[in-house]
Amino acid sequence: MPFESIGFTLFAVLTVLPATPFLFLATRFARRQPVPLKKLAALFLLAIVIYAAVSLDAFLIEPNWPRLDTLEISANVQHPLTILHLSDLHLEPALAKRDKWLAKRLDELNPDILVLTGDIHQMDSFRQEPLRRMLGNVRARLGVFTCIGYDNVRVLRQALPGVRLLENEGVLLQDGTDTIGVCGLRKTRGRNAAYAAISDAPFKLVINHTPDLADEAAENGADLYLCGHTHGGQVRIPFWGAIITNSDSGKKYEAGLYRNGKTSIYTSRGFGLEPKPAPQVRFFCRPQISLIRVTPNSSSPR
Repeated sequence: MPFESIGFTLFAVLTVLPATPFLFLATRFARRQPVPLKKLAALFLLAIVIYAAVSLDAFLIEPNWPRLDTLEISANVQHPLTILHLSDLHLEPALAKRDKWLAKRLDELNPDILVLTGDIHQMDSFRQEPLRRMLGNVRARLGVFTCIGYDNVRVLRQALPGVRLLENEGVLLQDGTDTIGVCGLRKTRGRNAAYAAISDAPFKLVINHTPDLADEAAENGADLYLCGHTHGGQVRIPFWGAIITNSDSGKKYEAGLYRNGKTSIYTSRGFGLEPKPAPQVRFFCRPQISLIRVTPNSSSPR
């Protein structure tokens, strides 16, 4: 995609920028031109400090510095509703520092609905223990729902029997006088039936692993579309954002909250990291989980 070429070009420029003065002076030295050695040493030291600081942040600090983000939207509900959104956990056999943070948040928070939008475990792992350890006892008042990313369906079903897996399927939840439709999508045929299953619900929540079906969901009357997959780019450039999103929608819905008509679209930056050999880094892109508060809008019946 064109945006990726621009992003990688900007990244390359920023990568070599701290070393540019040093390289200039080194070139003069190679040509046997006078070189102020103190200035050369100072520039070399400055470049080393910058590279070390960036590496420390990207490899050690940010990947293990998750945050809980809260946002509020209004929709056609009669009573406030809280939705906890987890995405791209990429749980591994070894317990990571950020996993301990997540376990504590899951114990503290009491959402009405909890959704996981795919890539729950590392796609090359068939072990059930990491899933049971983190999510085996997870609960929400109206239910816990997930859609498929690059996950092993058999492993998910066996490890997490309390989590409802929605594969092009919709369900209706009754919360007092509110009817809530939850629809989980896959990028395969059969999505029309899933939309039809929740068509009568005043509030429609659609979950999918990627942002690629966001516009389709909006056309089908979704009030809230939740997804992940992009990891927010995992490496972001100030004033530009994600270098790469691995998404057909490109940067359109790369991370955060967007609107398409009446539909709120929220793309999580995700919690884990792309599996190796991808670089295990995050830069200007901390891991996140999100608590979404849905409040009655002015047109909601009383």
